[in-house]
Amino acid sequence: MFQGINPKLMKQAMKKMGLKQEDIDAEEVIIKGKNKNIIIKDPQVTKVIAMGQETFQIVGQAKKIKERLEREE
Repeated sequence: MFQGINPKLMKQAMKKMGLKQEDIDAEEVIIKGKNKNIIIKDPQVTKVIAMGQETFQIVGQAKKIKERLEREE
């Protein structure tokens, strides 16, 4: 999460602040937008729980950006 900081000390500090961090083993992340989708292959995904809310941090290179097709009704 932070470079140059001992991960064990970081985990202890986060615990004192009421933060919980969990690594997610993900193969792909898809962000579905109104007009396009962003696909991230082999991302590093971390879930942080703070004050009852979950936040996801995604690190990786967007491999594909696809324009979404208009749906016919």
